[in-house]
Order: sequence, then C-alpha cells, then structure tokens
Amino acid sequence: MSADAEAETSESWEQIVQLVALTRAAPGEMSLPPPRGDTGRWRALRRFGLLVLLPTLLSGGYFGLLAPERYVSEARFVVRKPDAPGHSAAQSLSIDQLPKAAGGDDAYAVRDFIRSRDALHLLLRHADLRGIVATPARDPLWHFPGWFTGRTDEDLFDLYPSLVTVNYESSSGITTLRTQAFTPEAARRMAMVLLDGTEALLNRMSARAESDAVAIAAAAVTRARTASDEARARTTAFREQESLVDPTALSKTVLSTIEQLSQDLVESAAELNLIRQMSGSSPQIPTLRARVEALQQQIDHARDTLAGRNTSLAPRIAAYERLRLEQEFADQNLLHMETLLETARIDALRQHEYIERVVEPHAADEARYPRRVLWILGTALVGLALFWAFRPNDAAAPRAGRHA
Repeated sequence: MSADAEAETSESWEQIVQLVALTRAAPGEMSLPPPRGDTGRWRALRRFGLLVLLPTLLSGGYFGLLAPERYVSEARFVVRKPDAPGHSAAQSLSIDQLPKAAGGDDAYAVRDFIRSRDALHLLLRHADLRGIVATPARDPLWHFPGWFTGRTDEDLFDLYPSLVTVNYESSSGITTLRTQAFTPEAARRMAMVLLDGTEALLNRMSARAESDAVAIAAAAVTRARTASDEARARTTAFREQESLVDPTALSKTVLSTIEQLSQDLVESAAELNLIRQMSGSSPQIPTLRARVEALQQQIDHARDTLAGRNTSLAPRIAAYERLRLEQEFADQNLLHMETLLETARIDALRQHEYIERVVEPHAADEARYPRRVLWILGTALVGLALFWAFRPNDAAAPRAGRHA
C-alpha cells in the first residue's frame, strides 16, 4: 500500500472515531471539533503577502527599475546692500514722500520670487525646464507630463516645489537654494538661471526706488524754483509800485541825514545862545535863529519821511523786508533742492542691492536621490508594522471557537 493510501485511510478512521464519540456523548457534553491550524496559517501568509511582501516588491521594482537618479545642485548667497553715502537725497527728503527703503526683508522677497510662477516661467524660457522633466520617460511619478498630471504650466507648477527648494536663515542671513534634475549639468543650469533672475529682480527693485527718489527730488527742485521766481516777481512789483529800489538803504540815508542835521542844529543853537549872552543886539542873532528853525524843519521833515505819515518809509520798509526774506528763503531752498537732486542722481548710478554668492552652484558627481535602499526598507518596515497590528484581531477567532 502506498503512503497516500495510508494517509487517506488514517484520516478516514479519525473521522469515524470522532463521529462515534459524538454519538456516545451526552447531549449536554457535545462540542464541535477544534478547527484545523492550516486555515489560520493561510490567512497569516495571505496577510503577510498583501501587507509586507507585495508593497516591498512594488517599491523595489519602482526604485530599482523605474525611478531615475536625481542630482542636486546647491547654492548659497546673501542679499547685501552697500553702505549709503553720509547724506543722501533719500535721507533729506520727507519719509512720507519717498518709497520705503529696502532692507533685510529683501531676502524674503527673493525667497518668494524663487518659489513663484515667475521663477517657473524663467526656467521655462532659459533652462528648458520642460525638456529637463521630460527626460525620464519610464518614470510615471517624475516624468512630465505623466500618468497622473496634465500638460499645462499650472500642472508643472505643482511639480515645481519638488524640483526647487529655497530656505532663508534669518540668524545668518544666508539663503540656500537647491535644484534637482536628472543630469548634473541640468541641475546646475537651473540654479544659475534662478540666481541670475534674482539679481535682475533686485536690480529692478533698486532702479525703481532710485528713479522714484530722483523724480521726487526733481519735483522738489521744480517747486522750489517756482517759489523763488514768484518771490522775485513780488519784489520787482513792489519796487515798481513804490518807485523805490531798496527802502532799507533809503532809510539809512535819511537816518544819516537826520544825524547830521541834528549835529548842525546843536551847534547853531549853542552859537545863538552864546551870542545872546554876550550881546543881545547883535545882528547875527536873526540869522542864527533862522538857521536853527530851518534845521529843525529839515529834521522834522526827515522824521516824517521815516515814520508818522501814510507815505512814510516805515510800512514800505516792513513790506520790503518781508519780501526780501521770502526771496532769500526761496533762493536757499532752491539751492538745497538742486544739491539733493544731484545727490539722488549719483545714488541712482550705484547698484544698491546685489547678491553675494557664498557657494556657487556646482555639478554633482553623484546622485543624491532617490534613496533606494532607504525607501525599500521603509516600505518593508511599515508593512511589518501593519501586519503585527492586525494580528490580534485574527488570533481571537480560534479562541472564541474553542470556548463556544
């Protein structure tokens, strides 16, 4: 008799013995036979295959056969601003009039620019980004357009953060730019294009700020020149109306005349008193008295010319002094604004902001991604964790059957 025939005979006898035991047992003592262990082992093997073996094989197949090598080019730079001159037009004009000066926040602007669609379009124009991402045709995840993506620029922008990353460290002021591509030279070219675009952005921002400063200084010069011309015109109109070139100079002449006449009056009065004392009937007395009276009349007339009448010089001197001060202030302000305009033009010739490259982009000689072994091991470990997490629920069924 063969071994198979003996096994079948033994199994048949075991079933017969169990049936006989069931027929002889009391009704309250009847129980089902314990389940066979083959079913539990099969379920465990099937769960192991679905949760561990199959994902690990799929991960190994993708990372071993489909996933292309990706090279990383890294560049580091800081946004610097040269020291401004000691006294610039931007510092002299009103803060509310001038555009806000750029500072350390420009590094954040650079970071946002690199992450923006403008940077994406820059790479499309100057680095052939579509050609770069279309190279690994066998990869469904990184190839563009792929199985799960469209063909538009918006769809490419969804992939863009995986190709370009930028981080700014506020403590050191260093910005780190990393680009990924499927060839070392393509990654380096992408980094160079982004750096050049960033420098162009800073130049545009600086040029805009400087052009605004020059325009504001030029407008201030125009206003100052207009004010100076108006003040000079008012002074000229006053001179024509009053027929006086300089009332102040005329008043000085009148004061000098009054001083001289007063001195002659004192001398003549003293001589008249002296002659009266010596000879009351002297023929010189009428002459001296007439001289004294004439001098007094001239002094009174000169005083009336300075002040005391509507046609006196006092109100005209006050008006003229006011006009002269306005003209001097307007001329000085015009000179100051012209100086500021020249300073602003000189500042506009300087590149106020620029990128200082700490680390130049390089062409890597070894691929950094994908990390094949790490991903495959990670998939296997996750599968094992899920396998052991679901095991207690499956093991409770046999115990429940034995206690039924």
